[in-house]
Amino acid sequence: MASSSVLAAEMNAGTIHFTGLIIEPSCTIVGDNGTDSTVPLGTFPTSLFSKTGDESPLVPFSITLADCPVQSDGLPSVQLTFNGTTDLTKSTSLLDVSKLSTDGDTAATGVGIAISPDGKDSTLITFDGAEEQIYIPLSTKSTNTIKQDFNARYRSFAATVTAGPADADLTVNILYR
Repeated sequence: MASSSVLAAEMNAGTIHFTGLIIEPSCTIVGDNGTDSTVPLGTFPTSLFSKTGDESPLVPFSITLADCPVQSDGLPSVQLTFNGTTDLTKSTSLLDVSKLSTDGDTAATGVGIAISPDGKDSTLITFDGAEEQIYIPLSTKSTNTIKQDFNARYRSFAATVTAGPADADLTVNILYR
């Protein structure tokens, strides 16, 4: 029995279309000092923090972005990620206030800074660069600014809080995905 090979070739079986968008440089943060901002959290007695998890009153603040690309099908929003020192309790949602001190004073202990999106105060932002936390919809006009509102506060992570400066820095990153 003779074996026969049949070779078949298909011509023009399909087309692959590549699409994309080249955008202008990234959005810029509009701060109270260039791209930087300062959020005063206030002064509180150690007695406010009598147990783990006690918090100071919420302090509202916003992150405002300008010069962003306009909204498109491929880019409906920008994403914010956050980085800061958090090694005080192995928690990634409390900024460590012991790394910055004013005029050589010993920093407060037993307390960190927590931040949540406005209206979602039980949802704490993590400061480990994690994605998928905050998306800000882009505008349809390039001249518009966009913003996200937040609330910050001191939160105790120990039963005893000691007095001292309670300052921390947070780095905000903008992702286009």
